Amino acid sequence: MGNNATEYRLYENGELIDSQRLNATTPSAQKASTDVTGRANGTYVYTCELINSKGTTECQPLTVTVRDAAPAKPELSHDNWDGDGNYTITMNLWWGTNATLYRLYENGEVIDSQPLTPSSPNGQTTKVAIIDRASGEYEYVVEWINESGTVTSEVIQVKVTR
Repeated sequence: MGNNATEYRLYENGELIDSQRLNATTPSAQKASTDVTGRANGTYVYTCELINSKGTTECQPLTVTVRDAAPAKPELSHDNWDGDGNYTITMNLWWGTNATLYRLYENGEVIDSQPLTPSSPNGQTTKVAIIDRASGEYEYVVEWINESGTVTSEVIQVKVTR
């Protein structure tokens, strides 16, 4: 048993992210906590220091791996079964981390971008009406975006024949 700390410091990957003054009430237990939110996918190592007039004691490192911060991968579909130039592109996320924004691309150019309302881990669906496309083949891909990253769907092709 030792003396209580008067200061707590928390580091994330070697960078100081929080410091708190503590009440030194030896021999009572001490507690400090730090909310850590909004981290992107990746691995983070947390260490701390407890400091008093006698010196500094380091805590054991804690490694945290964030895997699902970026949106889950959406699926695209279309309803242009008759081959005309009027159809709907549907973007579905069945479950997982939601997006807050999407960008829909047609042949490499952004044709629509709108905010989305997240409700993770529930699904998200949005639709875009495509009107009066000329005969030809069109490729669509969507980016789903949140503060932790961007995920791109697989490409779908739509063939307009009339």
